[in-house]
Formats: sequence, C-alpha cells, structure tokens
Amino acid sequence: MQILNMDDVGTSPMRKYALEKIVQVMNKLNPARVMEGNFDIDLNSYARVYIIGFGKASFNMYAGIRDKVMEKLSYAGIIIPDDERHDEIFPELEILRGTHPYVSNLSVESSIKLLSHIKELTENDLVIVLISGGGSSLFEIPENGIDMDDIRRISSEVMDNDGDIYVLNHIRSTLSSVKNGKLARFLYPASVRAFIISDVVYDNLNIIASGPLVKPVAQVNIREMADKYINDNRLKNILAEKAVSGNLEDKYFLRVKNTIILKNLDFVDSLYSNLEGEKINLGSNVNGDVKLVSQDITDILKRLYNIKGQGFWFVCGGETTVNVTGKGKGGRNQELVSRMMEYMDENENFLFISMGTDGIDGKSIAAGGIVDNSTRIDNLASYLENNDSYTALSESHGAIITGRTGNNVSDIIFGFYGRTNNNF
Repeated sequence: MQILNMDDVGTSPMRKYALEKIVQVMNKLNPARVMEGNFDIDLNSYARVYIIGFGKASFNMYAGIRDKVMEKLSYAGIIIPDDERHDEIFPELEILRGTHPYVSNLSVESSIKLLSHIKELTENDLVIVLISGGGSSLFEIPENGIDMDDIRRISSEVMDNDGDIYVLNHIRSTLSSVKNGKLARFLYPASVRAFIISDVVYDNLNIIASGPLVKPVAQVNIREMADKYINDNRLKNILAEKAVSGNLEDKYFLRVKNTIILKNLDFVDSLYSNLEGEKINLGSNVNGDVKLVSQDITDILKRLYNIKGQGFWFVCGGETTVNVTGKGKGGRNQELVSRMMEYMDENENFLFISMGTDGIDGKSIAAGGIVDNSTRIDNLASYLENNDSYTALSESHGAIITGRTGNNVSDIIFGFYGRTNNNF
C-alpha cells in the first residue's frame, strides 16, 4: 500500500512520520504475507484440494498460499468487489465479481457459479475457504423461493423500523442458504479450513461475513423479530417459513475449522510498537456513533495529558457509525477526525488520523482523513451537517487517498496530542 497523494497530505514532518508509520504497518500485515505465515496444512493427507474465497482481501490471501497448493489444486475461485483491480494474474484462479456493501444479482450469480465447481465431495477432499470483510454482500445464495427483491424489501423495512445490524444480520441469514453456518452443508463431508480476516469489533465469528461456516450459538426467534421490525404480512410469512436458524446438524461442523489470522488489534499493536517516544495503546474495540466517539476520544486524550504532563502518541481501532442525513461525500473516518478537531483549543497541539484499512471511506475516493492544529476549515459545521467531510478535508490537505488496499480489518485511529507547539 502507498499513499497516492502524500505530497498533498504530508505537509509537515509530523504528518509524514505518522503517515509513513501507517504505510509500514499496512505493508507488514499484508494478507498475502500473513496468510503464508499461518498456512499449516499437510496437503498430502487429501486427494483433492479446492479453494474458494470471498471478501476484499481474498485475492491477496490466495496469493500468499498459491505456491504451496498448486500441485494438489483442483479448483480455485474467489469473489471480489466489482471495482477491485489487480495487476497480477494467476491463470488457474477464477475471479468472479460481486457488489458491496449491498447484495445484488451479480453477487448471487457469482456465488452460484463459485459453488458449481465443488461437487461430489468426499471425506478425502479439502476445501480451503478464504473469508474477509465484504464477504456478506459478495457471497450470497438466497433460500429457495426467495428473490433479491424480497431481501431488499425486508432489509429496508428492518432499517426503517430502527433495527440494528445484528437484527438485520439474523434476518438476512434466515433468507440465505449460505450464511449462519449453512455453507457447511454444501461442503460436507469434506474437511474444511477457513482462514478469516476479521473486520468486526470483538472478532465474533458468527458476525464476520455472517458466519458462513459457524454453527449458530443459539436459536433466534425470527418470528418475534419479524413482528417487531416488519410491517408487510407477506414478508413476515416468508421469514417464518425460512426460519431455520439453529437447526443445522452437528455433523456438518465436525470437520470444519475456523481460524482468524488477522484482526484490528494486530494493526493497533503493530502500529503502537512501531512508534517512538511517549505513547499509549487504547485498544481495538472503538464503536458507536461518530458524534459520541469523537467526544469520548478527545476527552480521554485530555485526561491522559493531565496525568502524563507531556505530549504523547495514541493509537486505537474499531468501527464507528454515522447517521447520514445529508447529501455530501464523506465517510465515518473523515467525519471522525473533523469532529475531533472541533473539540480542540488554540493552545493544543494535535494530529488526528482515521482511515479504513480497505482504502475506502464511505461515499468518497478517500481512505480517511488527517487534521492537525494547522488545519483551517471555514464553516466546518455546515460540511458536517451535510455529511460532506470529504469536500471539507480535500480542500485543506486532509483527505488521504490510497485506493483499494486488498485488506480489511476495520479502521485505525491514530495521532498525537499535547498542549505545546514544540517542533517535531
């Protein structure tokens, strides 16, 4: 990964230092390198080896193990975002396309094609599954009798009735034939090794890509959810008929192993260890509305300064949310640093960076944003009210552009806080 507009955003030694640290960690924790280091399978134990993948990091994950699997490989195919491009080409790898963040007919068609190559599996076969962020929308096959219009309408009603992401995931999983552990039925009785890059807070295997190979931990009352969040009786009845959560037999999971090989905390810890000087690690479970998170983080920084009595670097990670009411361009990371800046006074020396590790932040071409005590944005409140943080930052040397990174472990929040304007 590289920052494509370093000349624009690296306007001071401190900015360049911070941005270069992020680049170093992103390259160190490249999915190909991490995948290679975590691949521990003796392929000689299997007659045939299949590889399927879905998510923003699946290409790089495959690249990391390609040399190790070629001799035994029967098929390799992945589903990646329709706008993702790679200069490197592997002749044996079928690259299919899907859409993100919303499921589309393209995702469904690609998913059906992907699984069509894996038939008549036996106990002597191995299926390696590469899972990363974005997989929930890129990989989808609805249950019989369900079409994409039904899924879209149900999703819309849930959101209109204030259902959160967990309600939405449970309901979507009910309508899917591959989510919530159901992919295991397709791959039975082969041995299955899933290598997973986590893009969710707390790294819950049931949530990452909607847990395609994870047995549901408890049965969910879908009918009760439907009554609460869906108004259309026809859609309620569809959900009731398809409510199979928790009914999968144990046999489908006896030969399935899920392994998280990379997560947000790995990035946070690596970045922290790579910093010089006074520093603090605030962990990787940052979540919540960006308006509240921006205030919470700046409050913590000010309190820590009162204890330390000197400026310090800080790093944390997670994923915030934004209640979008405007029509501007931006994303949660750019809005976060913009709002954090609002809590700063003239005597405070600060540098704030927040960026998505996938290189995409909301409805903009930026990966995230960078601000410091030299940043000046007139009418910032108006930009934020219109959810137009990209426009505000792009005009003030603050929009970080990387392009797609081929990785995805949520967001990194990083910077410096002090109360003197000492030279760096």
